[in-house]
Amino acid sequence: MHENLYSYLSFFNLREPPFSLVPDPSLFFPARAHLESIEVLTFALNQGSLISVLTGDPGFGKTQVVLTLLSKLSKDINPLYIYNPALKPEEFFQALFKEMGLFTENSFFTKDEVLKKLKVFFKESEKPKKYLLIIDEAQLLPDETLEELRLITNLNEGKEINLQILLSGQPGLSEKLKKPEHAPLRQRISVWEVLKPLEKEELFPYLWFRIKQVSETPEIILEKKLEKPLYKWTRGVPRLINKLMDRTLFIAYAKRDKTIRKKYLKEARKTFQNELLEV
Repeated sequence: MHENLYSYLSFFNLREPPFSLVPDPSLFFPARAHLESIEVLTFALNQGSLISVLTGDPGFGKTQVVLTLLSKLSKDINPLYIYNPALKPEEFFQALFKEMGLFTENSFFTKDEVLKKLKVFFKESEKPKKYLLIIDEAQLLPDETLEELRLITNLNEGKEINLQILLSGQPGLSEKLKKPEHAPLRQRISVWEVLKPLEKEELFPYLWFRIKQVSETPEIILEKKLEKPLYKWTRGVPRLINKLMDRTLFIAYAKRDKTIRKKYLKEARKTFQNELLEV
């Protein structure tokens, strides 16, 4: 860790940077919109939803919501991740096959072979396992691969749900799912949550929550004048709030001031220029 970061943390009596951009379940702030989405998704998945969808603009906290959601699901549900959704159908199914630990090195399976092997796996398993396939940045799924997801849900038979799907993505995912050719897939979506940014009255509680999660006794004072411009410039988007506040804290540290002032916020915004407007 850089010496300046050590000094910065020590100055404010922090263990870690409170406004890191890295998703961390311990820094999940229970905003109203986020809690509602988590509650709906948790209930749906625990009840056996075949396909669930979470959409939201970049920076709204989708990854944070998914990480928190996983901690609330039944322990019987095993998460599987597809990190690169921009895959053709055969590549996608093999990625799933590999994620489940059923892939053999130097072997190649067609889509039909993968599905048959998965079906046999679920049928012959002594203790049936439940899996949740999580596809992040799902807007990148090619249309032909998105449509093939219906085949995965066909692996479930009767009342036994072996494999569920959670699609998380930007608004482009909504546009894809609304296409006429994806109507059969849409019919299998049980819940579709659209994430919203923080409300203005949640801004200061969000700041203090993040700070207190990384220090029992933080030596920071937040000037009340921060609230209006911070919300105006970030529109309540968590990633933008974190970007701007992280830079503001460094500016306050450079001036050896434990009070985070509006003038430091303005100075921080200038260093981003138009970049801050992009999430």
